Amino acid sequence: MQAADPPVHHFFSELLEREVLDNEGTPVGDLFDIAFATHGSYPRATHLIVRRGLFHRSYAAIPWERLEKLSLNFNLDIAAADLSFEPLRPIHDFSIVRDILDKQVVDTNGQKVIRVNDVRLLQLGNELRLQQVDVGLRGLIRRLGWQWWVDPFVEVFLARTDYLNDHVIGWNFIQPLAINTQKGTLKLTIDQKQLAMIPHADFRELFLNMDAPSRVAMFKSMPVEVKPRIYSEIDLELQKELLDHLDLGEAAGLLSKIPADQTTDLLEELPKSLANSLLAMMETTTARRLSTLLGYTSDSAGGLMTTEMLTAPSSATVADVLERLKSFSDIESLYHVYLVDADNRLMGQVLLKRLLLASPSDPVFQFVYPKPRYVRAKDTLREVAFVMEKYKTPAIPVVDNGRDRHLQGVITMDDILAKLIPLAWRRASRRPPQPPAEAA
Repeated sequence: MQAADPPVHHFFSELLEREVLDNEGTPVGDLFDIAFATHGSYPRATHLIVRRGLFHRSYAAIPWERLEKLSLNFNLDIAAADLSFEPLRPIHDFSIVRDILDKQVVDTNGQKVIRVNDVRLLQLGNELRLQQVDVGLRGLIRRLGWQWWVDPFVEVFLARTDYLNDHVIGWNFIQPLAINTQKGTLKLTIDQKQLAMIPHADFRELFLNMDAPSRVAMFKSMPVEVKPRIYSEIDLELQKELLDHLDLGEAAGLLSKIPADQTTDLLEELPKSLANSLLAMMETTTARRLSTLLGYTSDSAGGLMTTEMLTAPSSATVADVLERLKSFSDIESLYHVYLVDADNRLMGQVLLKRLLLASPSDPVFQFVYPKPRYVRAKDTLREVAFVMEKYKTPAIPVVDNGRDRHLQGVITMDDILAKLIPLAWRRASRRPPQPPAEAA
């Protein structure tokens, strides 16, 4: 093949399992994988990984320089007798099947985590370079061998979809998540600031598709400011799994930065000695709040509430409240500002969005509801849900069980749904199937 030949594009799925022929044109096996150099914006192929045999398979790594021609098949300039096949796959630093296909990678241009369905290669003369990854559905269909009938079907019946458009990303924007599970480390050349910009939902999906050692390695490699948000969005079992691999100081710091109701749920699941050790290492204020929460049952208002809320003295102005708002990292969960006196008694509540249009000098107290709406810490889940439905409010404050209405925390609709949905699901699953109604 002459160097002046025009560039040719290949999808790896189209090359996979093509025959590899020796210098006499005799098949020696099928293409199983391609290894690449680990450097360069578009890495160069360094080895063919060839597989032969059906029941007793063996593998050979052939230097790319021994490839005489790449066309319909891979033609070598070496005799079959000179090839060395072994029962174990050859190990290279970087190859398509082992490190790219079906793996999670980071798109540093779009700042998101994606899954690779196929790989697009660029042939320049006899050189092959890794050019793009295919993250679209069509790439997966191509690998399954269904493209010959799916494509015509889509063209006729689903012409308006974007299935037929290539969903590819240049390799220069791709960062594989190369995880060393033995050392518990994640090899990333991506800048930590870029990693922090990846949506948390992508990280959560990534976690769910990893095995336990990989999850631990990934979590430890995250930027410090990202960890609490990611940790708060995974389920309780995954939280416990990760906690087992953190030292006490790191675990205490992490739990201090996630919502208090989640921390309470987690501490209740841990051995009492470990929970006490973590509480002892937390900041005094945080530990005191959590110790209070741990005194309530999980299905009571006290067990459901979080202590993270926006409070202000009853004499505060709008400007005072907006200044306090700056200290909250997650303002999406804030609905009200709660006005309290010097003894932390609930004096009233104001819908936060009403203050955004008010004058900064206005006293907040003039916007309070005519009558405070609240539940008590001992109230049941059913009673809390009834009050929230009655007042059509997305959040309700929780006061103690005494007469003075000392503010303890707040319950949001998300907290209620997190308890009610699993309960409804369990009841529905136990309900016997109903026979179909007879036609009239």
